[in-house]
Amino acid sequence: MEAALTGHLLISTLHTNDAPSTVARLTDMGVEPFMISSSLVCVCAQRLMRRVCKQCKVPYEAEGRVKDIMSKAIGWTGQIFKANPEGCPKCNGTGYQGRVGIHELMTMSPELIEAINKEAETAVLKKLAINAGMKTLHQASMLKVKEGVSTFEEALSHVPPDM
Repeated sequence: MEAALTGHLLISTLHTNDAPSTVARLTDMGVEPFMISSSLVCVCAQRLMRRVCKQCKVPYEAEGRVKDIMSKAIGWTGQIFKANPEGCPKCNGTGYQGRVGIHELMTMSPELIEAINKEAETAVLKKLAINAGMKTLHQASMLKVKEGVSTFEEALSHVPPDM
């Protein structure tokens, strides 16, 4: 943190559930809030999800709980895809082939800096980051579902819905 405060670019890894939780984790490690707000530029949270096989994926219309969750997350409902339970030779019978990254990028804003200095809860920091334009991991996962890159089940198995 001292190196970051002197203007050095510092890139590090930290295990948290999402980007805003990084502030709480650093505080738990003994870093003062003013040092966090002064030195943090951005935080990227990431996960990997399995890609649904392009050859054998099965289209269906989102309904019920699936439709509700997608509508709330990204304001969209419509056709999505699920993995073919039998698979195909291309995916070795799994219905999935490869992986795709989902990301959440929290960039600092004057509101976030002020909230960190006031030792705000993680939920407050998350709301402020979203208001400043952050797309959550859940929203990123739902966009991959909408685009037909992954499945709803795969998305929910990696990231719970936003509260």
